[in-house]
Amino acid sequence: MAVQVWIGEKPEHPQERRAILALAQTLEKLEGLFLILSNFSVGGRSIDLVIIKHDAIVIIELKHCDGRVIGSVNGPWIVEGRNGEQKRLNPGRKNPYNQVISYFHALTNFLNEHRREFLSEQKANTIDFRTCKRLIVIAPRIEEGSQLDLDWKVEVRGLDELPAYMITERSSEIELTEEEMLAIPKLLHCTPWTELNEVVQEEKTAKAPPPPPPALPWRERIWRALQTTTGRLAAAFAAIALVLLLFLVFRPPAPIPRADAPLAVLSASTPADGSIIGFNAIISQCRWNGYQLVGKRWDARNQTWQNVAAGEATTGASPDIIVALEQIDACGDRIELTWSVQNNTARPVSLPLRHDNIKISDGLGNDYPIANDDSRPGTITAPPGSRQRGVAVVRRQLAANASTLRITLLEQPFGEASFIVALQP
Repeated sequence: MAVQVWIGEKPEHPQERRAILALAQTLEKLEGLFLILSNFSVGGRSIDLVIIKHDAIVIIELKHCDGRVIGSVNGPWIVEGRNGEQKRLNPGRKNPYNQVISYFHALTNFLNEHRREFLSEQKANTIDFRTCKRLIVIAPRIEEGSQLDLDWKVEVRGLDELPAYMITERSSEIELTEEEMLAIPKLLHCTPWTELNEVVQEEKTAKAPPPPPPALPWRERIWRALQTTTGRLAAAFAAIALVLLLFLVFRPPAPIPRADAPLAVLSASTPADGSIIGFNAIISQCRWNGYQLVGKRWDARNQTWQNVAAGEATTGASPDIIVALEQIDACGDRIELTWSVQNNTARPVSLPLRHDNIKISDGLGNDYPIANDDSRPGTITAPPGSRQRGVAVVRRQLAANASTLRITLLEQPFGEASFIVALQP
C-alpha cells in the first residue's frame, strides 16, 4: 500500500473528508509509502493534517475557501466571494498562519521528546524534528487574485498543488524507514481509517488493466489475419511497399553536380488563404513560460542548504541563491530550457548546464540528456550581487504524449532541487 490514512477521530466536515480522500487517491499513484494523519491531538492542540514520507514530515492547516483569500502573518484572514461579499476565516480563533505555527511546536516537541522510542540510539542523537515543513493548504485551489503575504516559516499551496509539493520537498535531517514512519501514528494514538483505505485500494484494483490473453503462435496469427479483408489488404500493401523499397535500393544513383554548377532555385508556397497551417497550435502546446524558482540559504550551524521563500524580505532570512526555470521551448527537434541565477552572496556562484548536473525526464519514463556542447554558456557564472541567464539544450524531440517534465538539479549551485512542469495547456 503506497498510502495509509490514520485518524485520531473521523473528520466532522464532509469537505474535509472529500479533500483527504482526493489527496490519498493522488498519493497512491506515487512511489514509496505516504502516511496521512488527520484530526488528532498532541500537546493540547488539535491538528488538521500531517503527511509523512521517508524524507519529510509536512504539518498542514487545511482551509476550504470558495473565493479569493487575503491574509498575512498577523491579523485576520478574509475570504472574498465572486459577488464581492467578504467573510472572516476562523472567526474568534487564530489565523491559519498562527495555527500551523502552534501545530508545528506541539508536534515537533512531542517527536523530539519521544524519538528514542522509535529510532535507534545513533539516529536519535542526530535527527531534529524541528526541520518539519509548515504548510497552509487552500482547498480546492488558490483563486486568482488572492493576496497572501507570509514569511519563510510557512508556505501556502492549493490542494491541487499538494501532490507536486510532496514529490519535490524534503525535510533536512529527516530520513525514516517504513517501520519508523509507522511508529509515529501509533505514538500519537491514531488508528487506521479502514473505510477510506479500503476505498482507495478498491479503486486502484478496479483501474488495474486485465491480464492479456495468451499469445497465439505467429503462424496461426498470420493465417487468421489473412482470412479477413483487412488482413488481405494489409498483405497487398506490404507487397507493394516491398517492391518500392527494392526499386529505391537498386535504382541507379543520381549524378553528382559539379562544384561550379549554379545552385537550383527552390520554390516556396503557402496555402491559398496565406495562413501557415498549425503554427499557433504548436506554439501553444510546446512552449512553457511558467517561471518556477527555488531559493536557498546556507545554514552555517548545520552546514546545510535550507529552503527559503524567495520573496522573503526579513533581515537574515532572504535566500542566498535563487535559481529560476524561466522557459521551456520544445517546438523544434530539440528542447531548450532557459535558466537564471540570482547571487546574493559575496562569492561567485556557478550553475553548470551539463548532463551531470541537470537531469530531465518525463512522466512516461523517457530521459532527456543535456547536450553539453550546445548549452549557452556551458556554465552560468553569477558574480556577487548579480543575476545571469543561460540556455541548456537537449538534442532530441519531446515525446508526443509527454504531459509533464521533471527537471532536477543534482549538485550545483546548492544541492538537489526539483522542478515539476505541466506542459499541456
